[in-house]
Amino acid sequence: MEQQGKQGVIVSKLLPNQDPVKFVQFKYKELEDGFKSWLSKQSLLVEAAVVTATSGVQGAAIGAIMGTITPDISSSMPTPPQAALNPQAMASLKQAQALAGGPLIQARNFAVMTGTNAGIACIMKRLRGKEDVQSSMVAAFGSGAMFSLVSGMGGPNNATNAITSGLFFALVQGGLFKGPGAEREDRQAVIDDVLKQMFSP
Repeated sequence: MEQQGKQGVIVSKLLPNQDPVKFVQFKYKELEDGFKSWLSKQSLLVEAAVVTATSGVQGAAIGAIMGTITPDISSSMPTPPQAALNPQAMASLKQAQALAGGPLIQARNFAVMTGTNAGIACIMKRLRGKEDVQSSMVAAFGSGAMFSLVSGMGGPNNATNAITSGLFFALVQGGLFKGPGAEREDRQAVIDDVLKQMFSP
């Protein structure tokens, strides 16, 4: 009994009048700051690999949770007999399955999207020295293209589908980058500039 009292005294000396939740938050923030400091001292390849891997793991966790919460609609959709003959019908079925798969499919899709986006954004920020709408749109393009390739969305032409998905992701990201307070004309001008740069020789 006396041993238990000594442990209570030791704990109270370590945490005098401190909220345990705030203490855990403080320690987490301290660990995160130390990790970011270490990461900023690494080479570009190491930083990009670590950021891509950690973001991919986070995305996989989010996807697995979402796939567990939402019902697996794709398993309830039987493949129509004429779909095997019609490539457009098969493409539509693949799109539905890519967006409504179970936990493993969603984990894979989210891991690819978040990992690719974070890795490209990290590289762009390090190379350009700033984080702006152009860097964000390039990262979103890569994320959309990779999502299209991994999930099997689209029709039989993977390259066209990857480019189309990448452009869609980039345009959405460009529109959202500055937030709802930004002027529509400013956002449209930035998107137009990025598109011109992407397609100019």
